[in-house]
Parts: sequence; C-alpha cells; structure tokens
Amino acid sequence: MSAPAATDAGSAPARILPGTTGQSRRKMRVPTPSLLGTLEFKIYYVICVVTIANMIHTMYQASSPKRPEYAGYKGELSEGWMFGRKIDLSDGQWDTFRSHLPAFTGVMLLYVALNWAFRLVVVRRVSGGFLASPTKVKGFLPTLWLPFLFATAFAIGLSGVSSVFILAIAGGNYLLAKRMGGHRWAPAVFWAYNMAVLFANEYYRGYQFGHMSPSLAWLDEWRGVLRRWDVTFNITMLRMVSFAMDYHWRVRQEEEASVQRIDALVANPRTEKDRVENSCFAQDYCFANYWAYLLYPPLYLTGPIITFNNFISQMRYPSPSVSVKCTVLYGVRLLVSALLMELILHTVYCVAISKWGHWETFSVYEISLFGYMRLSFIWLKLLIIWRFARFWAMADGLDTVENMRRCMSNNYSLQQFWRDWHCSYNKWIVRYVYIPLGGRKTSTWNTFVVFTFVALWHDLTMRLLQWAWIIALLFMPEGLATWYFNRPRWTRKPYFRLLCSLGGTVNIVAMMIANLVGFGDEGVDKMLAKIFSREGFAFLAVVYVILNMYLQVIFEWREFEYRKEYAAANKDSSTQQWEMADAAPSAPAASQARGGSDSPTLVKRQHRAG
Repeated sequence: MSAPAATDAGSAPARILPGTTGQSRRKMRVPTPSLLGTLEFKIYYVICVVTIANMIHTMYQASSPKRPEYAGYKGELSEGWMFGRKIDLSDGQWDTFRSHLPAFTGVMLLYVALNWAFRLVVVRRVSGGFLASPTKVKGFLPTLWLPFLFATAFAIGLSGVSSVFILAIAGGNYLLAKRMGGHRWAPAVFWAYNMAVLFANEYYRGYQFGHMSPSLAWLDEWRGVLRRWDVTFNITMLRMVSFAMDYHWRVRQEEEASVQRIDALVANPRTEKDRVENSCFAQDYCFANYWAYLLYPPLYLTGPIITFNNFISQMRYPSPSVSVKCTVLYGVRLLVSALLMELILHTVYCVAISKWGHWETFSVYEISLFGYMRLSFIWLKLLIIWRFARFWAMADGLDTVENMRRCMSNNYSLQQFWRDWHCSYNKWIVRYVYIPLGGRKTSTWNTFVVFTFVALWHDLTMRLLQWAWIIALLFMPEGLATWYFNRPRWTRKPYFRLLCSLGGTVNIVAMMIANLVGFGDEGVDKMLAKIFSREGFAFLAVVYVILNMYLQVIFEWREFEYRKEYAAANKDSSTQQWEMADAAPSAPAASQARGGSDSPTLVKRQHRAG
C-alpha cells in the first residue's frame, strides 16, 4: 500500500508545511525559534494527553465482555495470555504470521548461522582473492554460493512442486531481459510480461497440475507449506522487473560510454544512491545471481524491496551501516513492537468488531475510534512483518530500507505519508515507474497510472481501484495548495502554521476515509454513514479542532528535528572548511577535483524511458 512521492528522485521542491527541509545546505532555511515551552503549547500538551487517555479508555470499554455486542463477535476471538482476556486474531494475515513465527525464526537463524560460517570458512579459503579485491570476481559471486543453494531449498520447502512454476516464470523474465535488454521497446515488453504473470497467477490461482493433465493431478498434493505461492509472488515480480530494467539500463549505458568507465563506478560505492544507480559488471547479470536475488531467504516472502544493483553491490561490498550493535538494537525495537501488538489485541478488539460490522449500538465516537484503530492495526502489523524480515537481512549483513519510517499518526501530508509507508516500495515505484513515465513533468496523469498499478499489484478488485483513484485525486488539492501558499507573502505571516494545520486536518480525515474504503472490512460503508450523519456533525467539529491542536504539536516536533539537522549540516560544513584549509591539494589533484582531464567521467543517469 504505497505510492511515489510527487517529486523526482534526487530533487525536491521547497515545501509548504512547517518542519520540512530542502535537499542541500544552500536551500536550508534558518530554523524558527522553539515554541515547545510556550503557554500555547502547554495547553496543547494537556489537551492531547487528556484526549489520548480518553480514547484508550473508550476503546477498552467498548471491547469489554460486559457489553451486549460482545456476544456477536466473541466467536472471532482466541484464547489469550494477558490479563485473563481473549486475543483478537481474526486477521488472517497476522494470525498466519504469528502462528508460523517460531518456524520462520528457526529457519532464518539456521540460514544466518550457515551463511556466516560459509563466508568465514569456505569463501575465505577458496576465494580469498575476492575478499581482498571484490572487483576481481565478475559473475556468480562467492558470497552468493550458499544463499543460492539455501534459497532454492527454501523455495521448494515452501512451495513444493509449485517451485517449477516459479522457475518457469522467473526464467522467462530472465530470457526476455537478456534478449531484449538495450532495445527501445524493452521496458514495454518487460512490463507486459510481468503484468500478464500477475493476472495469470490470480486467474489460475497458482496453477494446478491436474488442470494440465489428469495424470499429473497427484502432484498437487505436494504443493509445500505455502500452497498459494502466487499470493506472495507479487513481491518477487518487483524483483524481476528490477533485474530486467537494471540490465536494460546497463546495456544502454554501454552505448554512451566505454565499458571501462562504467565498470569504474562499481568499486567502492559511497552511498545507497551509488549502489542503486551505478550498474554492476555486465557479467553480474547472470542467472545464478538473479536466482539468489529473487529468492534471498530473509526478504523472499515480504520484502523490504531492494534493487538488483544494490543487492549485488552489497554482496560485493558489505554496507558499513550494518553493525552488531545496530542489529541488536533493531531486534529490541522489533520485540517492543511485537509486545505492543499483543497488548493491543488483548485489550481492543477492533479487527473482530470491524469484521462483525454491526455498528447500530455503538456511538459515533466509538465507531470513529475503531476505524482509526483498524488502520493503526494494519500499520503496526506491516511494521512488525517488515521489521522481522529486515532484522534477519541485517543479521546476514544486508542493509535494506526501513519500510515504515514514521508512525501512521505522525503524518499530515499525502506526499509525506506515501514516502514513509512501505518506503522501499515507494522507492521502487519512483525508479521503475514514476521517473520513466516522465516524473514531475507528467505528474498530472502519471500519478493516476502509478496508483492504478499500485491497486492492481495489491489485488485485482474494483474496490482497490476506487481507493487508488481517490488517493490520486486527493493529490491535486494538496499540490495546488502547496503551489499557491508556498510564497513569502504567506509563509512569513504569523498565522501560516494555522493555515497549514487547517489543510493538514482535512488531509488526515480524507486519508482515513480513502484507506478505510480500500482496506477496511465489508461494513465500512455503514461505519462511514453513521460518522457523517447529522448525529456525527457535532462530533466531527470537535475532532477537527482537536486535530488542529495536535498538528501544531507535530509541526513543532518536525521543526525540532529540522533544528538538529540544520545544526549537524552547519557543523559538517565548518569541519570540511577546516580540513580544506589544513590540506591544500596539489595542482594535479586540484585539476581532478575540478573535473580535469585526469578525472573519470561519470556515466549519465540511467533513469530514462526506454
């Protein structure tokens, strides 16, 4: 559930909302004085604390077994282990993940232990030259030998004989990429193939041997633990497109620059952007690396998404951002998130009540809280699932994007919300869909194409298409407001932050409605009808005022974050100036720094349509 931010990668316009930043120090504005200790904000703190406490108490009471509604949905609840209460495991995806968590943990622990032992013993002894000089080995990387074998066994264990279908689909994409890479219409062919795969997987429900021939029907009994492999194959499809497009751009680069200049960029990537945008060696785009990338065990089922270029780059040059301390702390954060989910599901039965869908006896306040908690549950569920996968990738030495960068409740802008929700998917969308279609130059219609793909990728239903088009339409008023109010005559006014909160509150309400339509349960229409009835008008008015106060606190918190960023940027700038003064470059070095004849020429960005 994600979409691109309405800016091209590597560029960002000045933003209208408080607490936001530009992309370079030249554009960084001076932070505003802090308001956190003022009387105005002390009043906001009291109102927010009282409101949140009341929300928690109301949801707890509305989920009480003493309520008459409890008899209607108690069948959806399971035996719990906290406070003598039952637990709400009526969400199928969460119940499956939770019940299989010990098995997944065991498999991932086994994989990480084997892979580290393999690197320390086999790779070090057999291919010590690779560790000393990673660019000497081109093609099937030694660090992928064991992941290739383990991933194959992992896929067979999960999908059984259905692994044949996965191999056939992946092989078809590989052959297309190798045959069509560099051709003008190659991207269209890649996309047509992969979209056709999505539709066929859905239509044939993962395919069955018995439908091909009655004599093969016995094979359908050996479909592995994950019988519907096609449900999670959407993630694999993103990797297939990444491989095909990255290889296509590599071939196109060779038409514009020498192989030596392109290969020179492979060595020692300094940033994640270098790893993503700089192509690998041509030999690295081989089937063995491709297969290990598609089925890489920690990320295979859920992501986060990582591009082929980035994956191979980290297999050659491990990311310095991954350390033992960082990984352990991240594991602690994962554990705290899981315990919070257990606490919520034992005390607030929002999923079971939403599935039950009888809202007649609930108040407007209670209904709105259950709608909010339903969306919060989705956010926390996905955060835990993605953090679990990312934790094991980090334990294996691979750095991926944090998918949920901000809490759902800490967003007021559509653009920022979609940047921070399923962040790795958003980056994938920007790289492989949004920019090739024209980026900001064509954003008016490009956004609709992007969200249509997002809906189809999630599920082939009209309900999700409606959600996608609603979201795309909501981008227009925010974009117009940003364009109109992002001018000194407005931004310098003392009431500018009030204007922002008025618009931000509308955004929050609109986003909640749109996401309930797309991802809520069957009774969501009744829920929304009661909230927006005459009975709910006074309630909505109060909510609008309180949300405005809450956003003032959020704005000031973002500004607090910006003050730290601004101070760090100025500190780095001062340090660099002192270092330059202490070590003046020689004439040849200065010539290279200015891009003289001795300096390597950077290859053009490969982001282009075709």
